[in-house]
Amino acid sequence: MGVIYTGFLVLLAVAIALYALSVPQGGGRWWGLAASIIIFVIAGKLAGASFLATICLDVAELAAVALVWSHGTAEAAEAGCKYLYAIVPAIACTLLAAALLGTGSELPGPAIQKFAIWLMIIGFALKLGLIPFYFWLPAVAAAAPPMTTVLIVSVVDIATFGELASLREVSPWVFGEFAPAWMVIALLSMFGGALLALGQTELKRMLAFSTIVDLGFLLLGLIVGGPLGLAGARLGALSHALSKFILFGAVGVAERQIGQPVTLNTGGLAARVPLAGASFIIGALSFIGVPPGFGFVAYWRIYIAATQFGGAMLIAVLLVVAALDLLCYVRVIHRTWLGPAEIPVNGRPAYLATGALAVLAIIAVVLGCHPGMLGAAAASGLLALAP
Repeated sequence: MGVIYTGFLVLLAVAIALYALSVPQGGGRWWGLAASIIIFVIAGKLAGASFLATICLDVAELAAVALVWSHGTAEAAEAGCKYLYAIVPAIACTLLAAALLGTGSELPGPAIQKFAIWLMIIGFALKLGLIPFYFWLPAVAAAAPPMTTVLIVSVVDIATFGELASLREVSPWVFGEFAPAWMVIALLSMFGGALLALGQTELKRMLAFSTIVDLGFLLLGLIVGGPLGLAGARLGALSHALSKFILFGAVGVAERQIGQPVTLNTGGLAARVPLAGASFIIGALSFIGVPPGFGFVAYWRIYIAATQFGGAMLIAVLLVVAALDLLCYVRVIHRTWLGPAEIPVNGRPAYLATGALAVLAIIAVVLGCHPGMLGAAAASGLLALAP
């Protein structure tokens, strides 16, 4: 799976670079910080489940804070401060938890175990922006250019989630014995994120809250566990990374063309930027798990695993969240992208950016139809439907 993750990271890095060449995201400092994030994340993935991997990902997170700050506006500085206030204690919590738990060969006493797991829960929730520690994510999404946000939610956060998924496999007791605490975070993120997303009028903030919903859903996959739950969570992380590039990228292209933030009141954008509009619609449907999008490959596995874990009650909860998520995106597609064009286009066409969006949208559909293309290892093990 590490090879597949690394391949996805390289694909995203190329797409981000092409997008940024077409729709400028910042100067030389931005490119340097963006490159450092990609390098440290890939180095962390290649280092496997080790202390070196943790350090690489922590450095990437700090570089992401600097990336937000690098944009130089008052709004970006405020968002960067919020992100810093989340990341520094998050790193401290996860490193202290790892120190307390040691190598895992000899577990500490129950009191220290409980303290370490709570530190871990708080640390990862802060890093991923899960509820109730989500305060930084909407601020960053609203203040930063789209590829800065993508580097955080599709690269850094997904690498962090991969670290959590590896922990689930190496030390399953962390989730088994403390499943109720993890479950509270997951359900709060799903329900709270969906309701907060419905309350937004600006698309970038709405996409930030929907990110929280999805990460809560992926966390649930780790909690319920089993072959299907873990496979769904890992595949869902890849779908998340792909879809968030498409969604934030399409909004960024539209904002460049119309010269203002995209909201629910900027109707008919698909008529002005048709390729970006089509990519957004495909990315949105894939993101919420509508077939034949890539998201469906992951999410229905989590649904099955959740049914086995929590029965009808848990699956009913998930269906309510899915309905809220669907309502959110249907409203956005209807009010923002469809209908007659209402906003004039002033900016220059962004051919490389829209091309990158179109290619990734096609990949999302192709992987949804043929998930075995991820590789023989994935097809034989990760994608198995049943033991």
